[in-house]
Amino acid sequence: MSEDPRAPSRAARSTNLSRRARTSRGQHAQALVEFALILPVFLFLLVMAIDFGRLFYTYIQINNAAREGANFGQGAPTDTVGMTARVEQEVNVQAQRGEGAVTVTASCANTVGASIACAAATGGAGPGNTVTVNVHQPFTFLTPLMNDFFGGSLGMDVSATATVLGYVPGAGATQPPGCSAPSASFSLIVTSGRTVFANPAGSLPNSGVCNISGYNWTWGDGETSVGTATGDSHTYANDGTYTVVLEVTNQGGNASSSDSVTVPDPGPTPTPTGGPTPTPTTGPTPTPAPSPSPTPVVCTAPTAWFTWTTTGSGSNTIFTFRDASTTPDATNCPITDWLWTFSDVSAGNVNSNAQNPAPFGFNNNSRHTVTLRVTNSAGQTHTVSRTTN
Repeated sequence: MSEDPRAPSRAARSTNLSRRARTSRGQHAQALVEFALILPVFLFLLVMAIDFGRLFYTYIQINNAAREGANFGQGAPTDTVGMTARVEQEVNVQAQRGEGAVTVTASCANTVGASIACAAATGGAGPGNTVTVNVHQPFTFLTPLMNDFFGGSLGMDVSATATVLGYVPGAGATQPPGCSAPSASFSLIVTSGRTVFANPAGSLPNSGVCNISGYNWTWGDGETSVGTATGDSHTYANDGTYTVVLEVTNQGGNASSSDSVTVPDPGPTPTPTGGPTPTPTTGPTPTPAPSPSPTPVVCTAPTAWFTWTTTGSGSNTIFTFRDASTTPDATNCPITDWLWTFSDVSAGNVNSNAQNPAPFGFNNNSRHTVTLRVTNSAGQTHTVSRTTN
């Protein structure tokens, strides 16, 4: 069988295959060279992306740490050591390579934003003074070029502000708007033997935003106690006469009053008589009509309730709580005592016995349980708990 004259010869076919092999090897070599050239650039961009991801993570971390420090500072704005410990605890939990030591500073401001000493922003039921915690932390990049660009490291500063939960007047402090110092007044009754009952109902104010928030007794026998607006009992170990002191506090300051009591009660001094009075014999003595017995007041327990409003958003939300409790007989059985419990504030619970606590923030986005217990003049109580959104 003869070959087709148009088909390439065997030698030509061999030459074509050799040329194709050389071309393929050349293309492979070119691809390897191009990959070798682009690989360092790709790795550099990858490391830079990882570096900026680490930087963003550290920024979030010190944001959280600053908020934790401000959360601690709500209850102790002068305790820089405690705030630093709380910040470092949060930072260490999320620590990563390249982060330097943190530096923590704190400053305080009053209700109009003017700087005040943090010692003037503590105590009581605060009017809205604030503490600001600043956290500084240097960050080192893995990429040498980025480190050179930022001079060896990048310093990050983050601040968080919280409302101070306490207040007492002092040097440089500002009185809460509308509140003045209270007045102290009380009465003492010997109920039995050496037991006395002290009633501070005469102390004012006993309602409203400036309501007295603290009753402190000194009984004159070396004993002291924290009291309530509805009164307190105390039993003495020995007979005698004792001087009792009451100190009351509110957002505007404090006041005190004292009185003495003798136990056991010696009773009234008998009135001497000059002998028996002769009974007249002119006729029978008319029997007076009996006086009607006073109707005893029966108190009904109050109903605790409260509302709240918010300003701001996120972790900077400020809550304003207002008492909305009711009582069936406000004249004879008024509400005399309020006790608020705010959960998850400064890593614990915070209490207030003002009728309407000062606005403050929780410094995180969680739901928080708030409890209000109210007490009327008869000592009857009612408690309600609500959870914020």
